[in-house]
Amino acid sequence: MRISPDHPRLRVIALCCWIVGGWCFTQAGILVGDISVLLNVSLILLSSFCFAVGIGFWLLGTDHRAGVVLDPKGLMLNLGQSAAFVSWDNIAEIASTQRRSSLLALGSTQQIGIRLHDIDSYLQSYEPRLPASHGFFAQLLRALRSQLARQDHVPSYKQLTRFRHRTGFDLIIPEAQLGGRAEAFVELIEIYRYNPRQRRELRFIHG
Repeated sequence: MRISPDHPRLRVIALCCWIVGGWCFTQAGILVGDISVLLNVSLILLSSFCFAVGIGFWLLGTDHRAGVVLDPKGLMLNLGQSAAFVSWDNIAEIASTQRRSSLLALGSTQQIGIRLHDIDSYLQSYEPRLPASHGFFAQLLRALRSQLARQDHVPSYKQLTRFRHRTGFDLIIPEAQLGGRAEAFVELIEIYRYNPRQRRELRFIHG
């Protein structure tokens, strides 16, 4: 069973980021005064940041290879910026949470938190990737790949341990990347883990 991200919502988030970025950019040319230089520079930097975040969300919103695959062995997580596998036996706890782990949580009121039995097996399957998208933004992002390489890395055991202490989970996935409500996804996972006979009858509830 494959669950696709909420592509329209991701694209709306991208448009909102661009609107905020455009507003900041226009305001930078209006401000005058003794501290105008500092404020203008700050607004231009904020504008650039918003545009970059918007590009990231737009690519996620057009990446039709992204999604979560549920099979008899576990979860295949292809989340646009990374891919990894989590077996059913490796899931110690899964629940909806309001905790946020990154900017990817923008536009999502709830997230899915997963606590693992064995972090090492997850790390061995982890693979950084860029969204599989086409067009101008995709080419721009690939052109900046050398700059992004510093961020495209496999998280370490130490980093995930700190993340668990901070959030209570090893993985947090925004519901916008799950195509529906976080609570419904938790119910779906529980059925897949403990009631294999009902898998064919499942219908993921979009919220």
